[in-house]
Amino acid sequence: MSTTAEYATIQSPTVDLGNTGFPTVFTLRNGLRPTAWVVLGILVVITHAWLAAPAGARSPGSPTPVAHADEVSPAARTVQVLTGPDPAATLDALPADFVAVMGYLPVTADGYPTDPDGDCSSPVPMPDRFEPLCRTHDFGYDLLRYAERTGHPLGGWARLAIDAMLVARMHAECDGLFCAMAAESARIGLGVNTWRQYDGPPAPAEDVGDITATMLVRVTTAVTGRSAVA
Repeated sequence: MSTTAEYATIQSPTVDLGNTGFPTVFTLRNGLRPTAWVVLGILVVITHAWLAAPAGARSPGSPTPVAHADEVSPAARTVQVLTGPDPAATLDALPADFVAVMGYLPVTADGYPTDPDGDCSSPVPMPDRFEPLCRTHDFGYDLLRYAERTGHPLGGWARLAIDAMLVARMHAECDGLFCAMAAESARIGLGVNTWRQYDGPPAPAEDVGDITATMLVRVTTAVTGRSAVA
């Protein structure tokens, strides 16, 4: 039996997405077909309604969370500058021992400090234009890790503010439907992951088993009001 028709879409070498915010042409091995993005968009809307916007899932227009008055550590100040109106001044506020603790010096790109080795870690392909935005978000998360490692972990406001900054910048970069859908999927993904980790510092590298287990614990805690950990 011929399998030509069955595998026709897989054998097609490229897909042209036009002016959607993604690279003009990409291989099917590296991305989703346009119809898959439509399905993804529908799932995003359904997921958004079902989750009812948990703590971390803020829309780009939501107010940026602010630090509590008693959080006056250098890391707290740096996060405030990064997510404020003058992010280019972030390096001036950087804690003196950040490089020694975290192992790198942030690099400025388009007025924002970045982790030069950061990227958009996502289960679905993201537009190339999001890459420098994700590197800034990675640097922001490293500020949270720095604060925890130096004994002054920040409140949930800090992670929420860093997430909100990324989502707002993603939407500002978009001029097409598929790009906007990718930004919205990132918003929900960030919101769920931040909620899963109780708005706290990002966990070390996790595999699928770790993520599944901690999600079950988080959902159980939310539903019962009691921790699922003995």
